[in-house]
Amino acid sequence: MGTRVNTIAYLCTSTALLLSALSAKSVGALTGQITDIDTHQPLVGANVILEGTTLGAAANLDGHFTIRSVPVGSYTVRVMMMGYKTQARANVHVVPQRETVFNMALEATVLLGEGVTITAGFFERAKDAVVSTRTVDIEELRSDPVGSYDMMMMMQALPSVTSGGDHTNEIIVRGGGPGENLFVIDHLEIPYPNHFPIQGFDGGAITAVRTEFVERIDFYAGAFPARYGGRLSSVMDVTLREGSRTRHMAELDVGIGGASALVEGPLAGRGTYLVSLSKSFLDLMMKAVDVGITAVPRYSTVQGKLVFDLAPRKKLMVNFLGMLDAITIEGEKMLQAQGIDNVNMESNQYTVGVTYKNLFSRKGYSLLSLAHSRTSFDWVLYRIAQSGAHFDQYRKDNIENETTLKGDWVYIPERSLELSGGFKLKYTALDYADWAAATPQVLYGYAADSLTTPVAVSSDYFYDYIFRNQDAVVAPLDTLDHGTPWSRDSRDGVLRSGLYGQINWQPTARLEVIAGGRAEYMGLTKAVTFSPRLGLSYHLSEKLKLNASAGRYYQAPYYDQLIEDEDGINRLRNYYADQGVLGLEFLFREDMRATLEGYYRAYDDMVISDAMTTDTIDTHGGWVNAGAGHAYGIELFVQKKFSSHWYGTLSYARSVAEGYDPRYPGEKRTYPWDYDYGDMLSIIGGYKIRYMDYDWYHRVKDTFWFGALSFLPFWPSDEFEASFRLRYIGGAPYTPKIYDHNERKWYNNVGQDLNTERYDYFLRFDIMFNKRFYYKKMNLVTFMGILNVFNRDNPLNYAYLDDGTKEKVLQFKMIPSGGVTLEF
Repeated sequence: MGTRVNTIAYLCTSTALLLSALSAKSVGALTGQITDIDTHQPLVGANVILEGTTLGAAANLDGHFTIRSVPVGSYTVRVMMMGYKTQARANVHVVPQRETVFNMALEATVLLGEGVTITAGFFERAKDAVVSTRTVDIEELRSDPVGSYDMMMMMQALPSVTSGGDHTNEIIVRGGGPGENLFVIDHLEIPYPNHFPIQGFDGGAITAVRTEFVERIDFYAGAFPARYGGRLSSVMDVTLREGSRTRHMAELDVGIGGASALVEGPLAGRGTYLVSLSKSFLDLMMKAVDVGITAVPRYSTVQGKLVFDLAPRKKLMVNFLGMLDAITIEGEKMLQAQGIDNVNMESNQYTVGVTYKNLFSRKGYSLLSLAHSRTSFDWVLYRIAQSGAHFDQYRKDNIENETTLKGDWVYIPERSLELSGGFKLKYTALDYADWAAATPQVLYGYAADSLTTPVAVSSDYFYDYIFRNQDAVVAPLDTLDHGTPWSRDSRDGVLRSGLYGQINWQPTARLEVIAGGRAEYMGLTKAVTFSPRLGLSYHLSEKLKLNASAGRYYQAPYYDQLIEDEDGINRLRNYYADQGVLGLEFLFREDMRATLEGYYRAYDDMVISDAMTTDTIDTHGGWVNAGAGHAYGIELFVQKKFSSHWYGTLSYARSVAEGYDPRYPGEKRTYPWDYDYGDMLSIIGGYKIRYMDYDWYHRVKDTFWFGALSFLPFWPSDEFEASFRLRYIGGAPYTPKIYDHNERKWYNNVGQDLNTERYDYFLRFDIMFNKRFYYKKMNLVTFMGILNVFNRDNPLNYAYLDDGTKEKVLQFKMIPSGGVTLEF
């Protein structure tokens, strides 16, 4: 199917190329706003230049600028202003008859001594961060060879960041677990930002946020500042761009997964709109072409951003993100590995929020937002009898409604001192209805052939004469226990609140100190927690920095755990991790940087099943705060930003993540945690060629044969980019299961050692080709990629079958991808 879709996509490209009359030389425009990264104030007079040209402009009183009549193509844009670090961003595309929006926030200049100045170069800084961060713009996201424009998967290029499998983009950091990443869009917290989410977790099949909405992404892989709370491991803060302020524009995308449309433009001169609608059509293709795949996802997304200019320094932003997901999976090994035969899953979710931004003085600003999120999970797990009848095993009908009021204030009395603080109020209404069928305990008998009556047999007899014997007969002998159905119909509300304060202080030109704290209250448990945070950054030289960070980070138990109380008393506490990071940062040149960091994290009060403990006192519906452990490691990250022809990253992490076995209190007997991978290596590289700069290319571009062959991956285009990613992850640990032939079930013994075995290592090589064609009044972008080029069998886990055998469940094999974007 993938090959066929890619062929269709590239035939579309060929057809467009044959319309060569449109390919005359054309121009576009570059527009945007330049602001101070700390105060958000516009920088009047900031100079914006396009390198390699004589084109440029100066920002006006509102910090806005426009450069018109720019020849189409990609440029490096450099922004300069007295008293600020010069900042550059590469690979900014100017397209025909459109305005490319380019916003930049500048940092104040740091003078280490006479004639010695710190520069920013191509590396933009995440706000209030000193360690373990990465800032990404839209062009870097488009160039990522993962091939699906998924921002959460892209962050796996960082050391010690993984997802746990190809089937999910869950962000797991430094040996932590699922559900520990905070996702923020334009000051709004999004509980489930992905299609096909898992309740309580953050990941899903693919990110729902449209790539073309993104202006920048700040990712904090631990050690995040005090304004973020409620998560243990990491934060992804996404800033969305505004729509065009001068023209109404549209964009169409067609890819292997579906189609989408985007429109944007001004709102009567007092704001902008940006709206997108996406829909998958894999289900339609499956009906037309039999490819032997039964599990076909169906999903749709609608996203929008409205901006209203209330005054020159005040604006109102409205964001909306909605998703509809549905899938039916039958007989897949990945389900069987979790004890599930078949499942029908539907989820509907949306977040709508309003943010008021006020630049109340030239030394500060405030943000106030109100948001509401609703997520529903409708699952049915079932067995299919030989007659074809369906028998439900489990039903889930859960709804979570979350309303959040949030405010932040920043004030900078002087350039060396910044004061900030804020609050958050969040109320979540839970409506959970679950049902599980009774699970009978059945005794089975066996016979070596059909001529013998089945009887109960010993383990030795089973493996000597029955196991893998195709002539063997199995039959139920007796029902030892009919079991009891389980159901839950619970409605509850969870109130959470938080306050934070932070000081950014620069006592000397070389030293920066970020100190803060966050207090949080949980209504159900009546618990108050306090999280201190500290970050230090010291310039050892013009190019070398010593960075350090320490803090405590709290996270509440999952809602599902909180409401499962048997006596109406909520005893569960927030669990936490104490983390310290020490690192060096070296700037080789303005487009190349390396960081070397070591970290240690100590976990305590982790929520685990009371079956894992020897003490059943102070349990809560089967859960107890009895888990503890630690993680430590060293990480190297080297990044070469795109500035001329090539770019790349190299990341390596060596880490250990261990838990203390709760069955042996006081002994601190350790075992590997589920995401203890040992070694992780990621290498990304890309090369870009502007064929449009060569005379020979223009002579052949409009010929028939050139257009007819344009579907070939290596065929030239106005701008051609090839990229790759190599990813290695050490084998994940697991606890082998034991088979009971009498009941035909797999289980883990209560006294069994944990995670004593490991799966084989993970290794995947991906490639992607991006092509860009500029026409007189439109722009055509195509991409073609292959995931797992060498078709390696990467293990995910095992499917334990009821006949006593187990089969390896593999992650994604070779998958082609492709698509076409038309901008006009």
